[in-house]
Amino acid sequence: MRSHVSVDMITLFPYIASGAFSLGLVAIALLNGTRRREVSWFAVVLALESAWAATFVLEVMASTPTAKLFWDALHWPLIVLADASILFFARAYVDPVGSKRGSALLAALFVPSALALAAALAAIVGYTGFLYEKVSGSVLPFTQLAAVPSVFARGLTFYGYALFVAACVVLASRVNSKSLRRSPGIGIVLAGLLLQLGSTIAAALTHARFGSALSSPLWALSRDLLVAYGLFGERLIGPRDNARHAVMDTLLDPVFVLGKDERVVDCNSAGQTLLGAGSADIIGKPARALFERWPSEVSAALNFPEAETELDLPDRDGAPNRSYRITVASSAPGDRLNAWKLLVFNDISGQKRDARDLAASNEELEFWVRQRTAALRQEVAQRTAAENRLRELNEEMAKTQKEILWTLSEVVESRSRETAYHVIRVGEYARILSEAYGLSGEEVDIITAAAPMHDVGKIAIPDSILSKPGLLTDDEREVMKRHTVIGKEILGTSTRPLLRAAAIIALEHHERWDGKGYPLGKTANDISLSGRIVSLCDVFDALFTKRVYKDAWPLEKVLALFKDESGAAFEPRLVDILFEHIDDFLDVTRRFKDEPAPALPLA
Repeated sequence: MRSHVSVDMITLFPYIASGAFSLGLVAIALLNGTRRREVSWFAVVLALESAWAATFVLEVMASTPTAKLFWDALHWPLIVLADASILFFARAYVDPVGSKRGSALLAALFVPSALALAAALAAIVGYTGFLYEKVSGSVLPFTQLAAVPSVFARGLTFYGYALFVAACVVLASRVNSKSLRRSPGIGIVLAGLLLQLGSTIAAALTHARFGSALSSPLWALSRDLLVAYGLFGERLIGPRDNARHAVMDTLLDPVFVLGKDERVVDCNSAGQTLLGAGSADIIGKPARALFERWPSEVSAALNFPEAETELDLPDRDGAPNRSYRITVASSAPGDRLNAWKLLVFNDISGQKRDARDLAASNEELEFWVRQRTAALRQEVAQRTAAENRLRELNEEMAKTQKEILWTLSEVVESRSRETAYHVIRVGEYARILSEAYGLSGEEVDIITAAAPMHDVGKIAIPDSILSKPGLLTDDEREVMKRHTVIGKEILGTSTRPLLRAAAIIALEHHERWDGKGYPLGKTANDISLSGRIVSLCDVFDALFTKRVYKDAWPLEKVLALFKDESGAAFEPRLVDILFEHIDDFLDVTRRFKDEPAPALPLA
C-alpha cells in the first residue's frame, strides 16, 4: 500500500488533492446519509485515507530524520485501520440492516490495528525495531524515510491486502443476488474496489521489477468516486424528473418533448407562454394540432427526424414580428421503446433585427464610401494635373534658364576672340568628365548647363582688351583676370542651383591644382569639382580648336601638354579620364565644329 520513492513538489499535489477531495466526500456523505451504516463506514474510510495522505505529505516535507520517522510510523496503523474499515463498509453495504458481529471477528479486525498503533508509538519514542529493520539517518529534500520495514511491518501490509481482498469477495458474492435491493449499484462499488486493488498489484510488481512503484493517490480517488456513485446514486442529486424540469424551466427558449404519435409529453414554461396555454392544455395533445394555425414551417420540420428552419410570425398583440429558428431532434432510429422527438423554438428576433440594422448601416456606409471615393478620385486627378503642370513649368523654366545662359554665353564670346561653338563644346566636355567621375544625373545636368557661363564676366572687360590682336600688357592681363570675379558677382546673387553652380565655375575655372592659378590661388580639392572640370575643358578646347589669333594644336601636342600638367594645372584623375575618353572628346569636336567665316563681297 506504500513505497519508498523520491518525490518532488509536483508529485505531492495529487496526494494533497486526494486528501482534500476525500474530506469533501466525507462532508457530503455525512450530510446526506448519516442514518445509513454503510455511509458512516464509507466516511470513516475517507477520513482515514485523508489522514494517511496528510502524514505522507508531512513526512516528505519534514527536514529532520526524527520528524520523518514520526510521520512515517503513523502510516502503519492508518493503513490497517483503513483496510479494516473497507471490509466493514462492504459488509454493511450488502447487509444494510446489520446483524450483530461476533467478538472473534472484531478482535481479528482491530487487534492488529491496535498492535500497529503500539508499534508506531514505540518507534516514535525510539524503539524502532518493531517496524523497521534499518533506519537511515540521512535526510534528502522531498523524500520518504529511508528505512527497511521489519517482518512485523510487512505482515501488517499483507494483512491489509487480505482485508481489502476480503471486502472485494464480500461484494462479489452478492453482485447477482436478486434479494439485494442495491444490486445495480453493487457492481459499481465492486468496480471501484477492484480498480484500487489492480493499481496496488501493479505498484507492487513495478516496485519488484524496477525498484519504483507506479502508485498514485489518484487511483484511490477514482475508487472513491465510483463507490460514492454506487452508494448514493441519484439520492445526492435529487429525483431525475425534478432535475429535468428544473433544467428545462431555466431555458428561455420554448422546448417541447414529443412521444408516441408526436404527442407532447413535456414542455417548459417558455413553451406554455409561446402557446398561451397551461400544461394541462398542452400535455398529451398532438404537436401538429397545437401548431396547425402556425406557418407551415413547423409541420414541415416535424416530417423529419432532424431538421432546422426559420419562420416569422406576429406577436399576440399584433404589430412587431417575432422570428424563430425551429430545431427538431429525435432519438436513435432503432430505439422504438424510448422513441422521442424534441421541438425547440429559438427566438432569433434580436439577431434578425440586428442583421437588418447592420445591413442598413452597411448600405449607408457603402453610400458614403462611394461618395468619398469619388471625391478622392477627383481630388487625386486635380492634384495629378497640378503636379504635371508644375513639372512642365519647372522643365520649361529649366529649359528657359539654359537657353538664356547659352545665349548670354554666346553674346559674351562674340565680344571676345573665342568662337560661337566654344561654350557648347565646353559644356559637352564637362558632361563627359562629370559622368565618368561618378556624379549623379542631376549633378551632371547642372555642370553641363552651367559650364558655358564660365566667361560671363568678360562682358565687363573693355573691347580694347578683348579684341587686342597681340599680347596683353601686365596691366591689361590683370584687368582680364577680373572677369572671374565679375562673373561670380553677376551670377552669385541668385539662389537657383544652376546659377549658383555657374557662379562658382565662373570664379574658379582659372584656378590650378598646384595653387598657381587665379583669382584666389586655391589648391587641389579646395577648388570645386565643377571648377576643376571646366578648367580642363576650357583649356582643351582653346588648344585643340582654331582661333583667329592662332591655329589648332595637333592632338599629340595637346595630350602631351595635359600629361605634363597632370598634378600641376589639372587634377590627375581628370587627366586620366580625359585620356580614357579622348574619343568622346573628339566626337564632340567634330559635331560642334566651327563654321568658316563667310567671304566678304568684293567692292
